[in-house]
Amino acid sequence: MLREPSITSESLADLLARLVDIPSVTGDEAAIADFVESRLRAAGQGEVRRSRHSLVWRGPARGRPLLTLAGHLDTVPPNGNERARIEGDRLYGLGSTDMKSGDAVMLALLETLDPARTRFDLAMVFYEAEEGPADRNALGRLLEEMPWLRQSALAILLEPTSLQAEMGCNGSMNAEVRVTGVSAHSARPWTGVNAIERAAPWLAEVTRFPVHPVQLQGVEYRETLQVTTMRAGRARNVVPDELVANLNYRFPPGRSLAEAERRVRSVVPSEFELRIVDAAPAGAICADHPLAKEFVSRFGARIAGKQGWTDVARFTEAGVPAFNFGPGIPELAHQREEYCPIENLGIAYRWLREFLSEPPR
Repeated sequence: MLREPSITSESLADLLARLVDIPSVTGDEAAIADFVESRLRAAGQGEVRRSRHSLVWRGPARGRPLLTLAGHLDTVPPNGNERARIEGDRLYGLGSTDMKSGDAVMLALLETLDPARTRFDLAMVFYEAEEGPADRNALGRLLEEMPWLRQSALAILLEPTSLQAEMGCNGSMNAEVRVTGVSAHSARPWTGVNAIERAAPWLAEVTRFPVHPVQLQGVEYRETLQVTTMRAGRARNVVPDELVANLNYRFPPGRSLAEAERRVRSVVPSEFELRIVDAAPAGAICADHPLAKEFVSRFGARIAGKQGWTDVARFTEAGVPAFNFGPGIPELAHQREEYCPIENLGIAYRWLREFLSEPPR
């Protein structure tokens, strides 16, 4: 089955280091897309299609169920962690856990599997702009440009999961709350209305929004709401006439965008202005899907809920059963000291290679 059976955790770490060392902050994915495209074409099998800075590889169609692996190429901005470094059994660097580790595993699978002999027809999607605004995420565009992807029997998103099978994902909503006042000279504040003072009682309450655990199909998700940005004031000697706060709301599967908006509005006083900036639906839970159950059973993978938003939501909204599985550590995503355990790379590769290659016994 394998043309190159010598894939090891160390060789995967070498590939991951190369990916980490290619800058690919959201909006600047051209160089990494070029690198991945060159690897896909050098593999000499299947069809490669590029759409802007996203790539879709499709293996030979032989009437088998279609299985799609997917991973985004972009990262958040650097924080002194631009270059890969190995310390002991860990590979550090921007994107090492989220989610170039998953991309490295996908590339190694494509370069070592014989797609004519796998149990599935295969597709692999490497896409841009996942870390930016939801409306610019390239996966939605690719699902429209290549509607055959919607016929996948299963999609596996190689987001960081610490080798767990993370089902579904929380939805995400950003709401901008505007509190108005009346500007005045700070030496005569009684002639104005301080927007910060007006907002203070509400801010004291909303910043204590409790984390709500929600159990769904035996999987736990956590509902959260956080004030993530805030701005007010125009000068140091002027009473501020406006305060604008961003609320980031994470909500569990099964809750619609309309229900999520009602929940956000319920914690904002009616006299304040509220505008929904962006929203992404939660991903459906597919733990009962036969292929998902087979994967969990074969490898003894632990099932968990995906706390962050992922493109599992786009796949399930398109009618494709999907779950998250990858070598990275989700709790380290977007942190300066993010890393991927090198051993996890080899485990993720071996599990997926066996799942794609061999039917259950």
